[in-house]
Amino acid sequence: MGRMDVERVTGELYALRPSEFTAVRDAYVAEARRAKDKSAARAIAALRRPPLAVWAANLPARERPEEAARFLALGEALREAHRTLDGERLREAGRVGPRLRRASASRVRLRSGASV
Repeated sequence: MGRMDVERVTGELYALRPSEFTAVRDAYVAEARRAKDKSAARAIAALRRPPLAVWAANLPARERPEEAARFLALGEALREAHRTLDGERLREAGRVGPRLRRASASRVRLRSGASV
């Protein structure tokens, strides 16, 4: 019997909605045990369901890496503007940040079926 790809399973589990996580994880644990893959069963059983906020925060990185890159760039711009006391850059980041957050939050609400 083949060994289970724990990394693939982990990625699949953390892409699921948190409400689906436990049942699917437990099914993979059972599958690994049937295959006598004890190390995979232990590793998968040790995975914990992410809180909704953590899952939501990871959505852009998983599904829209370009959006995650924009958030990172915004963070860098804010740090640099604070460090150099650049008021214009702070104002610009203040205009861009809320638009990025609203767009991302809308997608999370649609994907999760919950108010986030």
